[in-house]
Amino acid sequence: LLTGRVAVAQAALAFARKLYDQTRSYTEHKRCWAPTHEPMLAEIPQLRSLYSEAYNTLDNLDRFLGSVESSLSTVLIKDGIPDTDLVQAIAVSKVQAVETAISLCFRLKQEVGSYALMGGTGFEHLDFLQCCKFAEGDSRILMQKMARDTMRAFSKNKGSHLSPPETEQCGKLAAALKNGGKDAWNDNWEMVYELAALVQLRIVKAWTATSAKL
Repeated sequence: LLTGRVAVAQAALAFARKLYDQTRSYTEHKRCWAPTHEPMLAEIPQLRSLYSEAYNTLDNLDRFLGSVESSLSTVLIKDGIPDTDLVQAIAVSKVQAVETAISLCFRLKQEVGSYALMGGTGFEHLDFLQCCKFAEGDSRILMQKMARDTMRAFSKNKGSHLSPPETEQCGKLAAALKNGGKDAWNDNWEMVYELAALVQLRIVKAWTATSAKL
């Protein structure tokens, strides 16, 4: 299961990078009409900005995933059992890679017009990312677990490792759960996923920083 999640994360990032590479190559040679000159599609400000953001984001996630994979490999080579921190980092890597790939590819599709409808462009295979979304643990379920584990630690005064935004969000959610009855968790689902997002930010930052020191 754990190696599968790492593999799914890697596949999602590889798919997104390949789609961006192929699309950028096309847009760098596709001229657009303009009154004074014909710029290349890749020169359009919003697309140029998206390329820069996407590659920076993918590079950062590649570093994060590489750090997680390296740690998992070390444990497995020694026939060990991954600890809680590594298991959580693997879950985060799967969610982050897949959800980021889905978002970046969808945004790219909106900027390249009819090209995204042509066969052979890669866009016709976007459902691959939908498969990644639920393979080896649905993103929503993994995020629910992140939030529940964090709330459990917070309620037992074991949240010293949490970031200030996480601690604040835990306090808000705890208050909502206290006054919300048996359906409070589901009723406050937005707060639950906001907490899960904060957990992911902390873990990605921590593991990426560790990778940079190696």
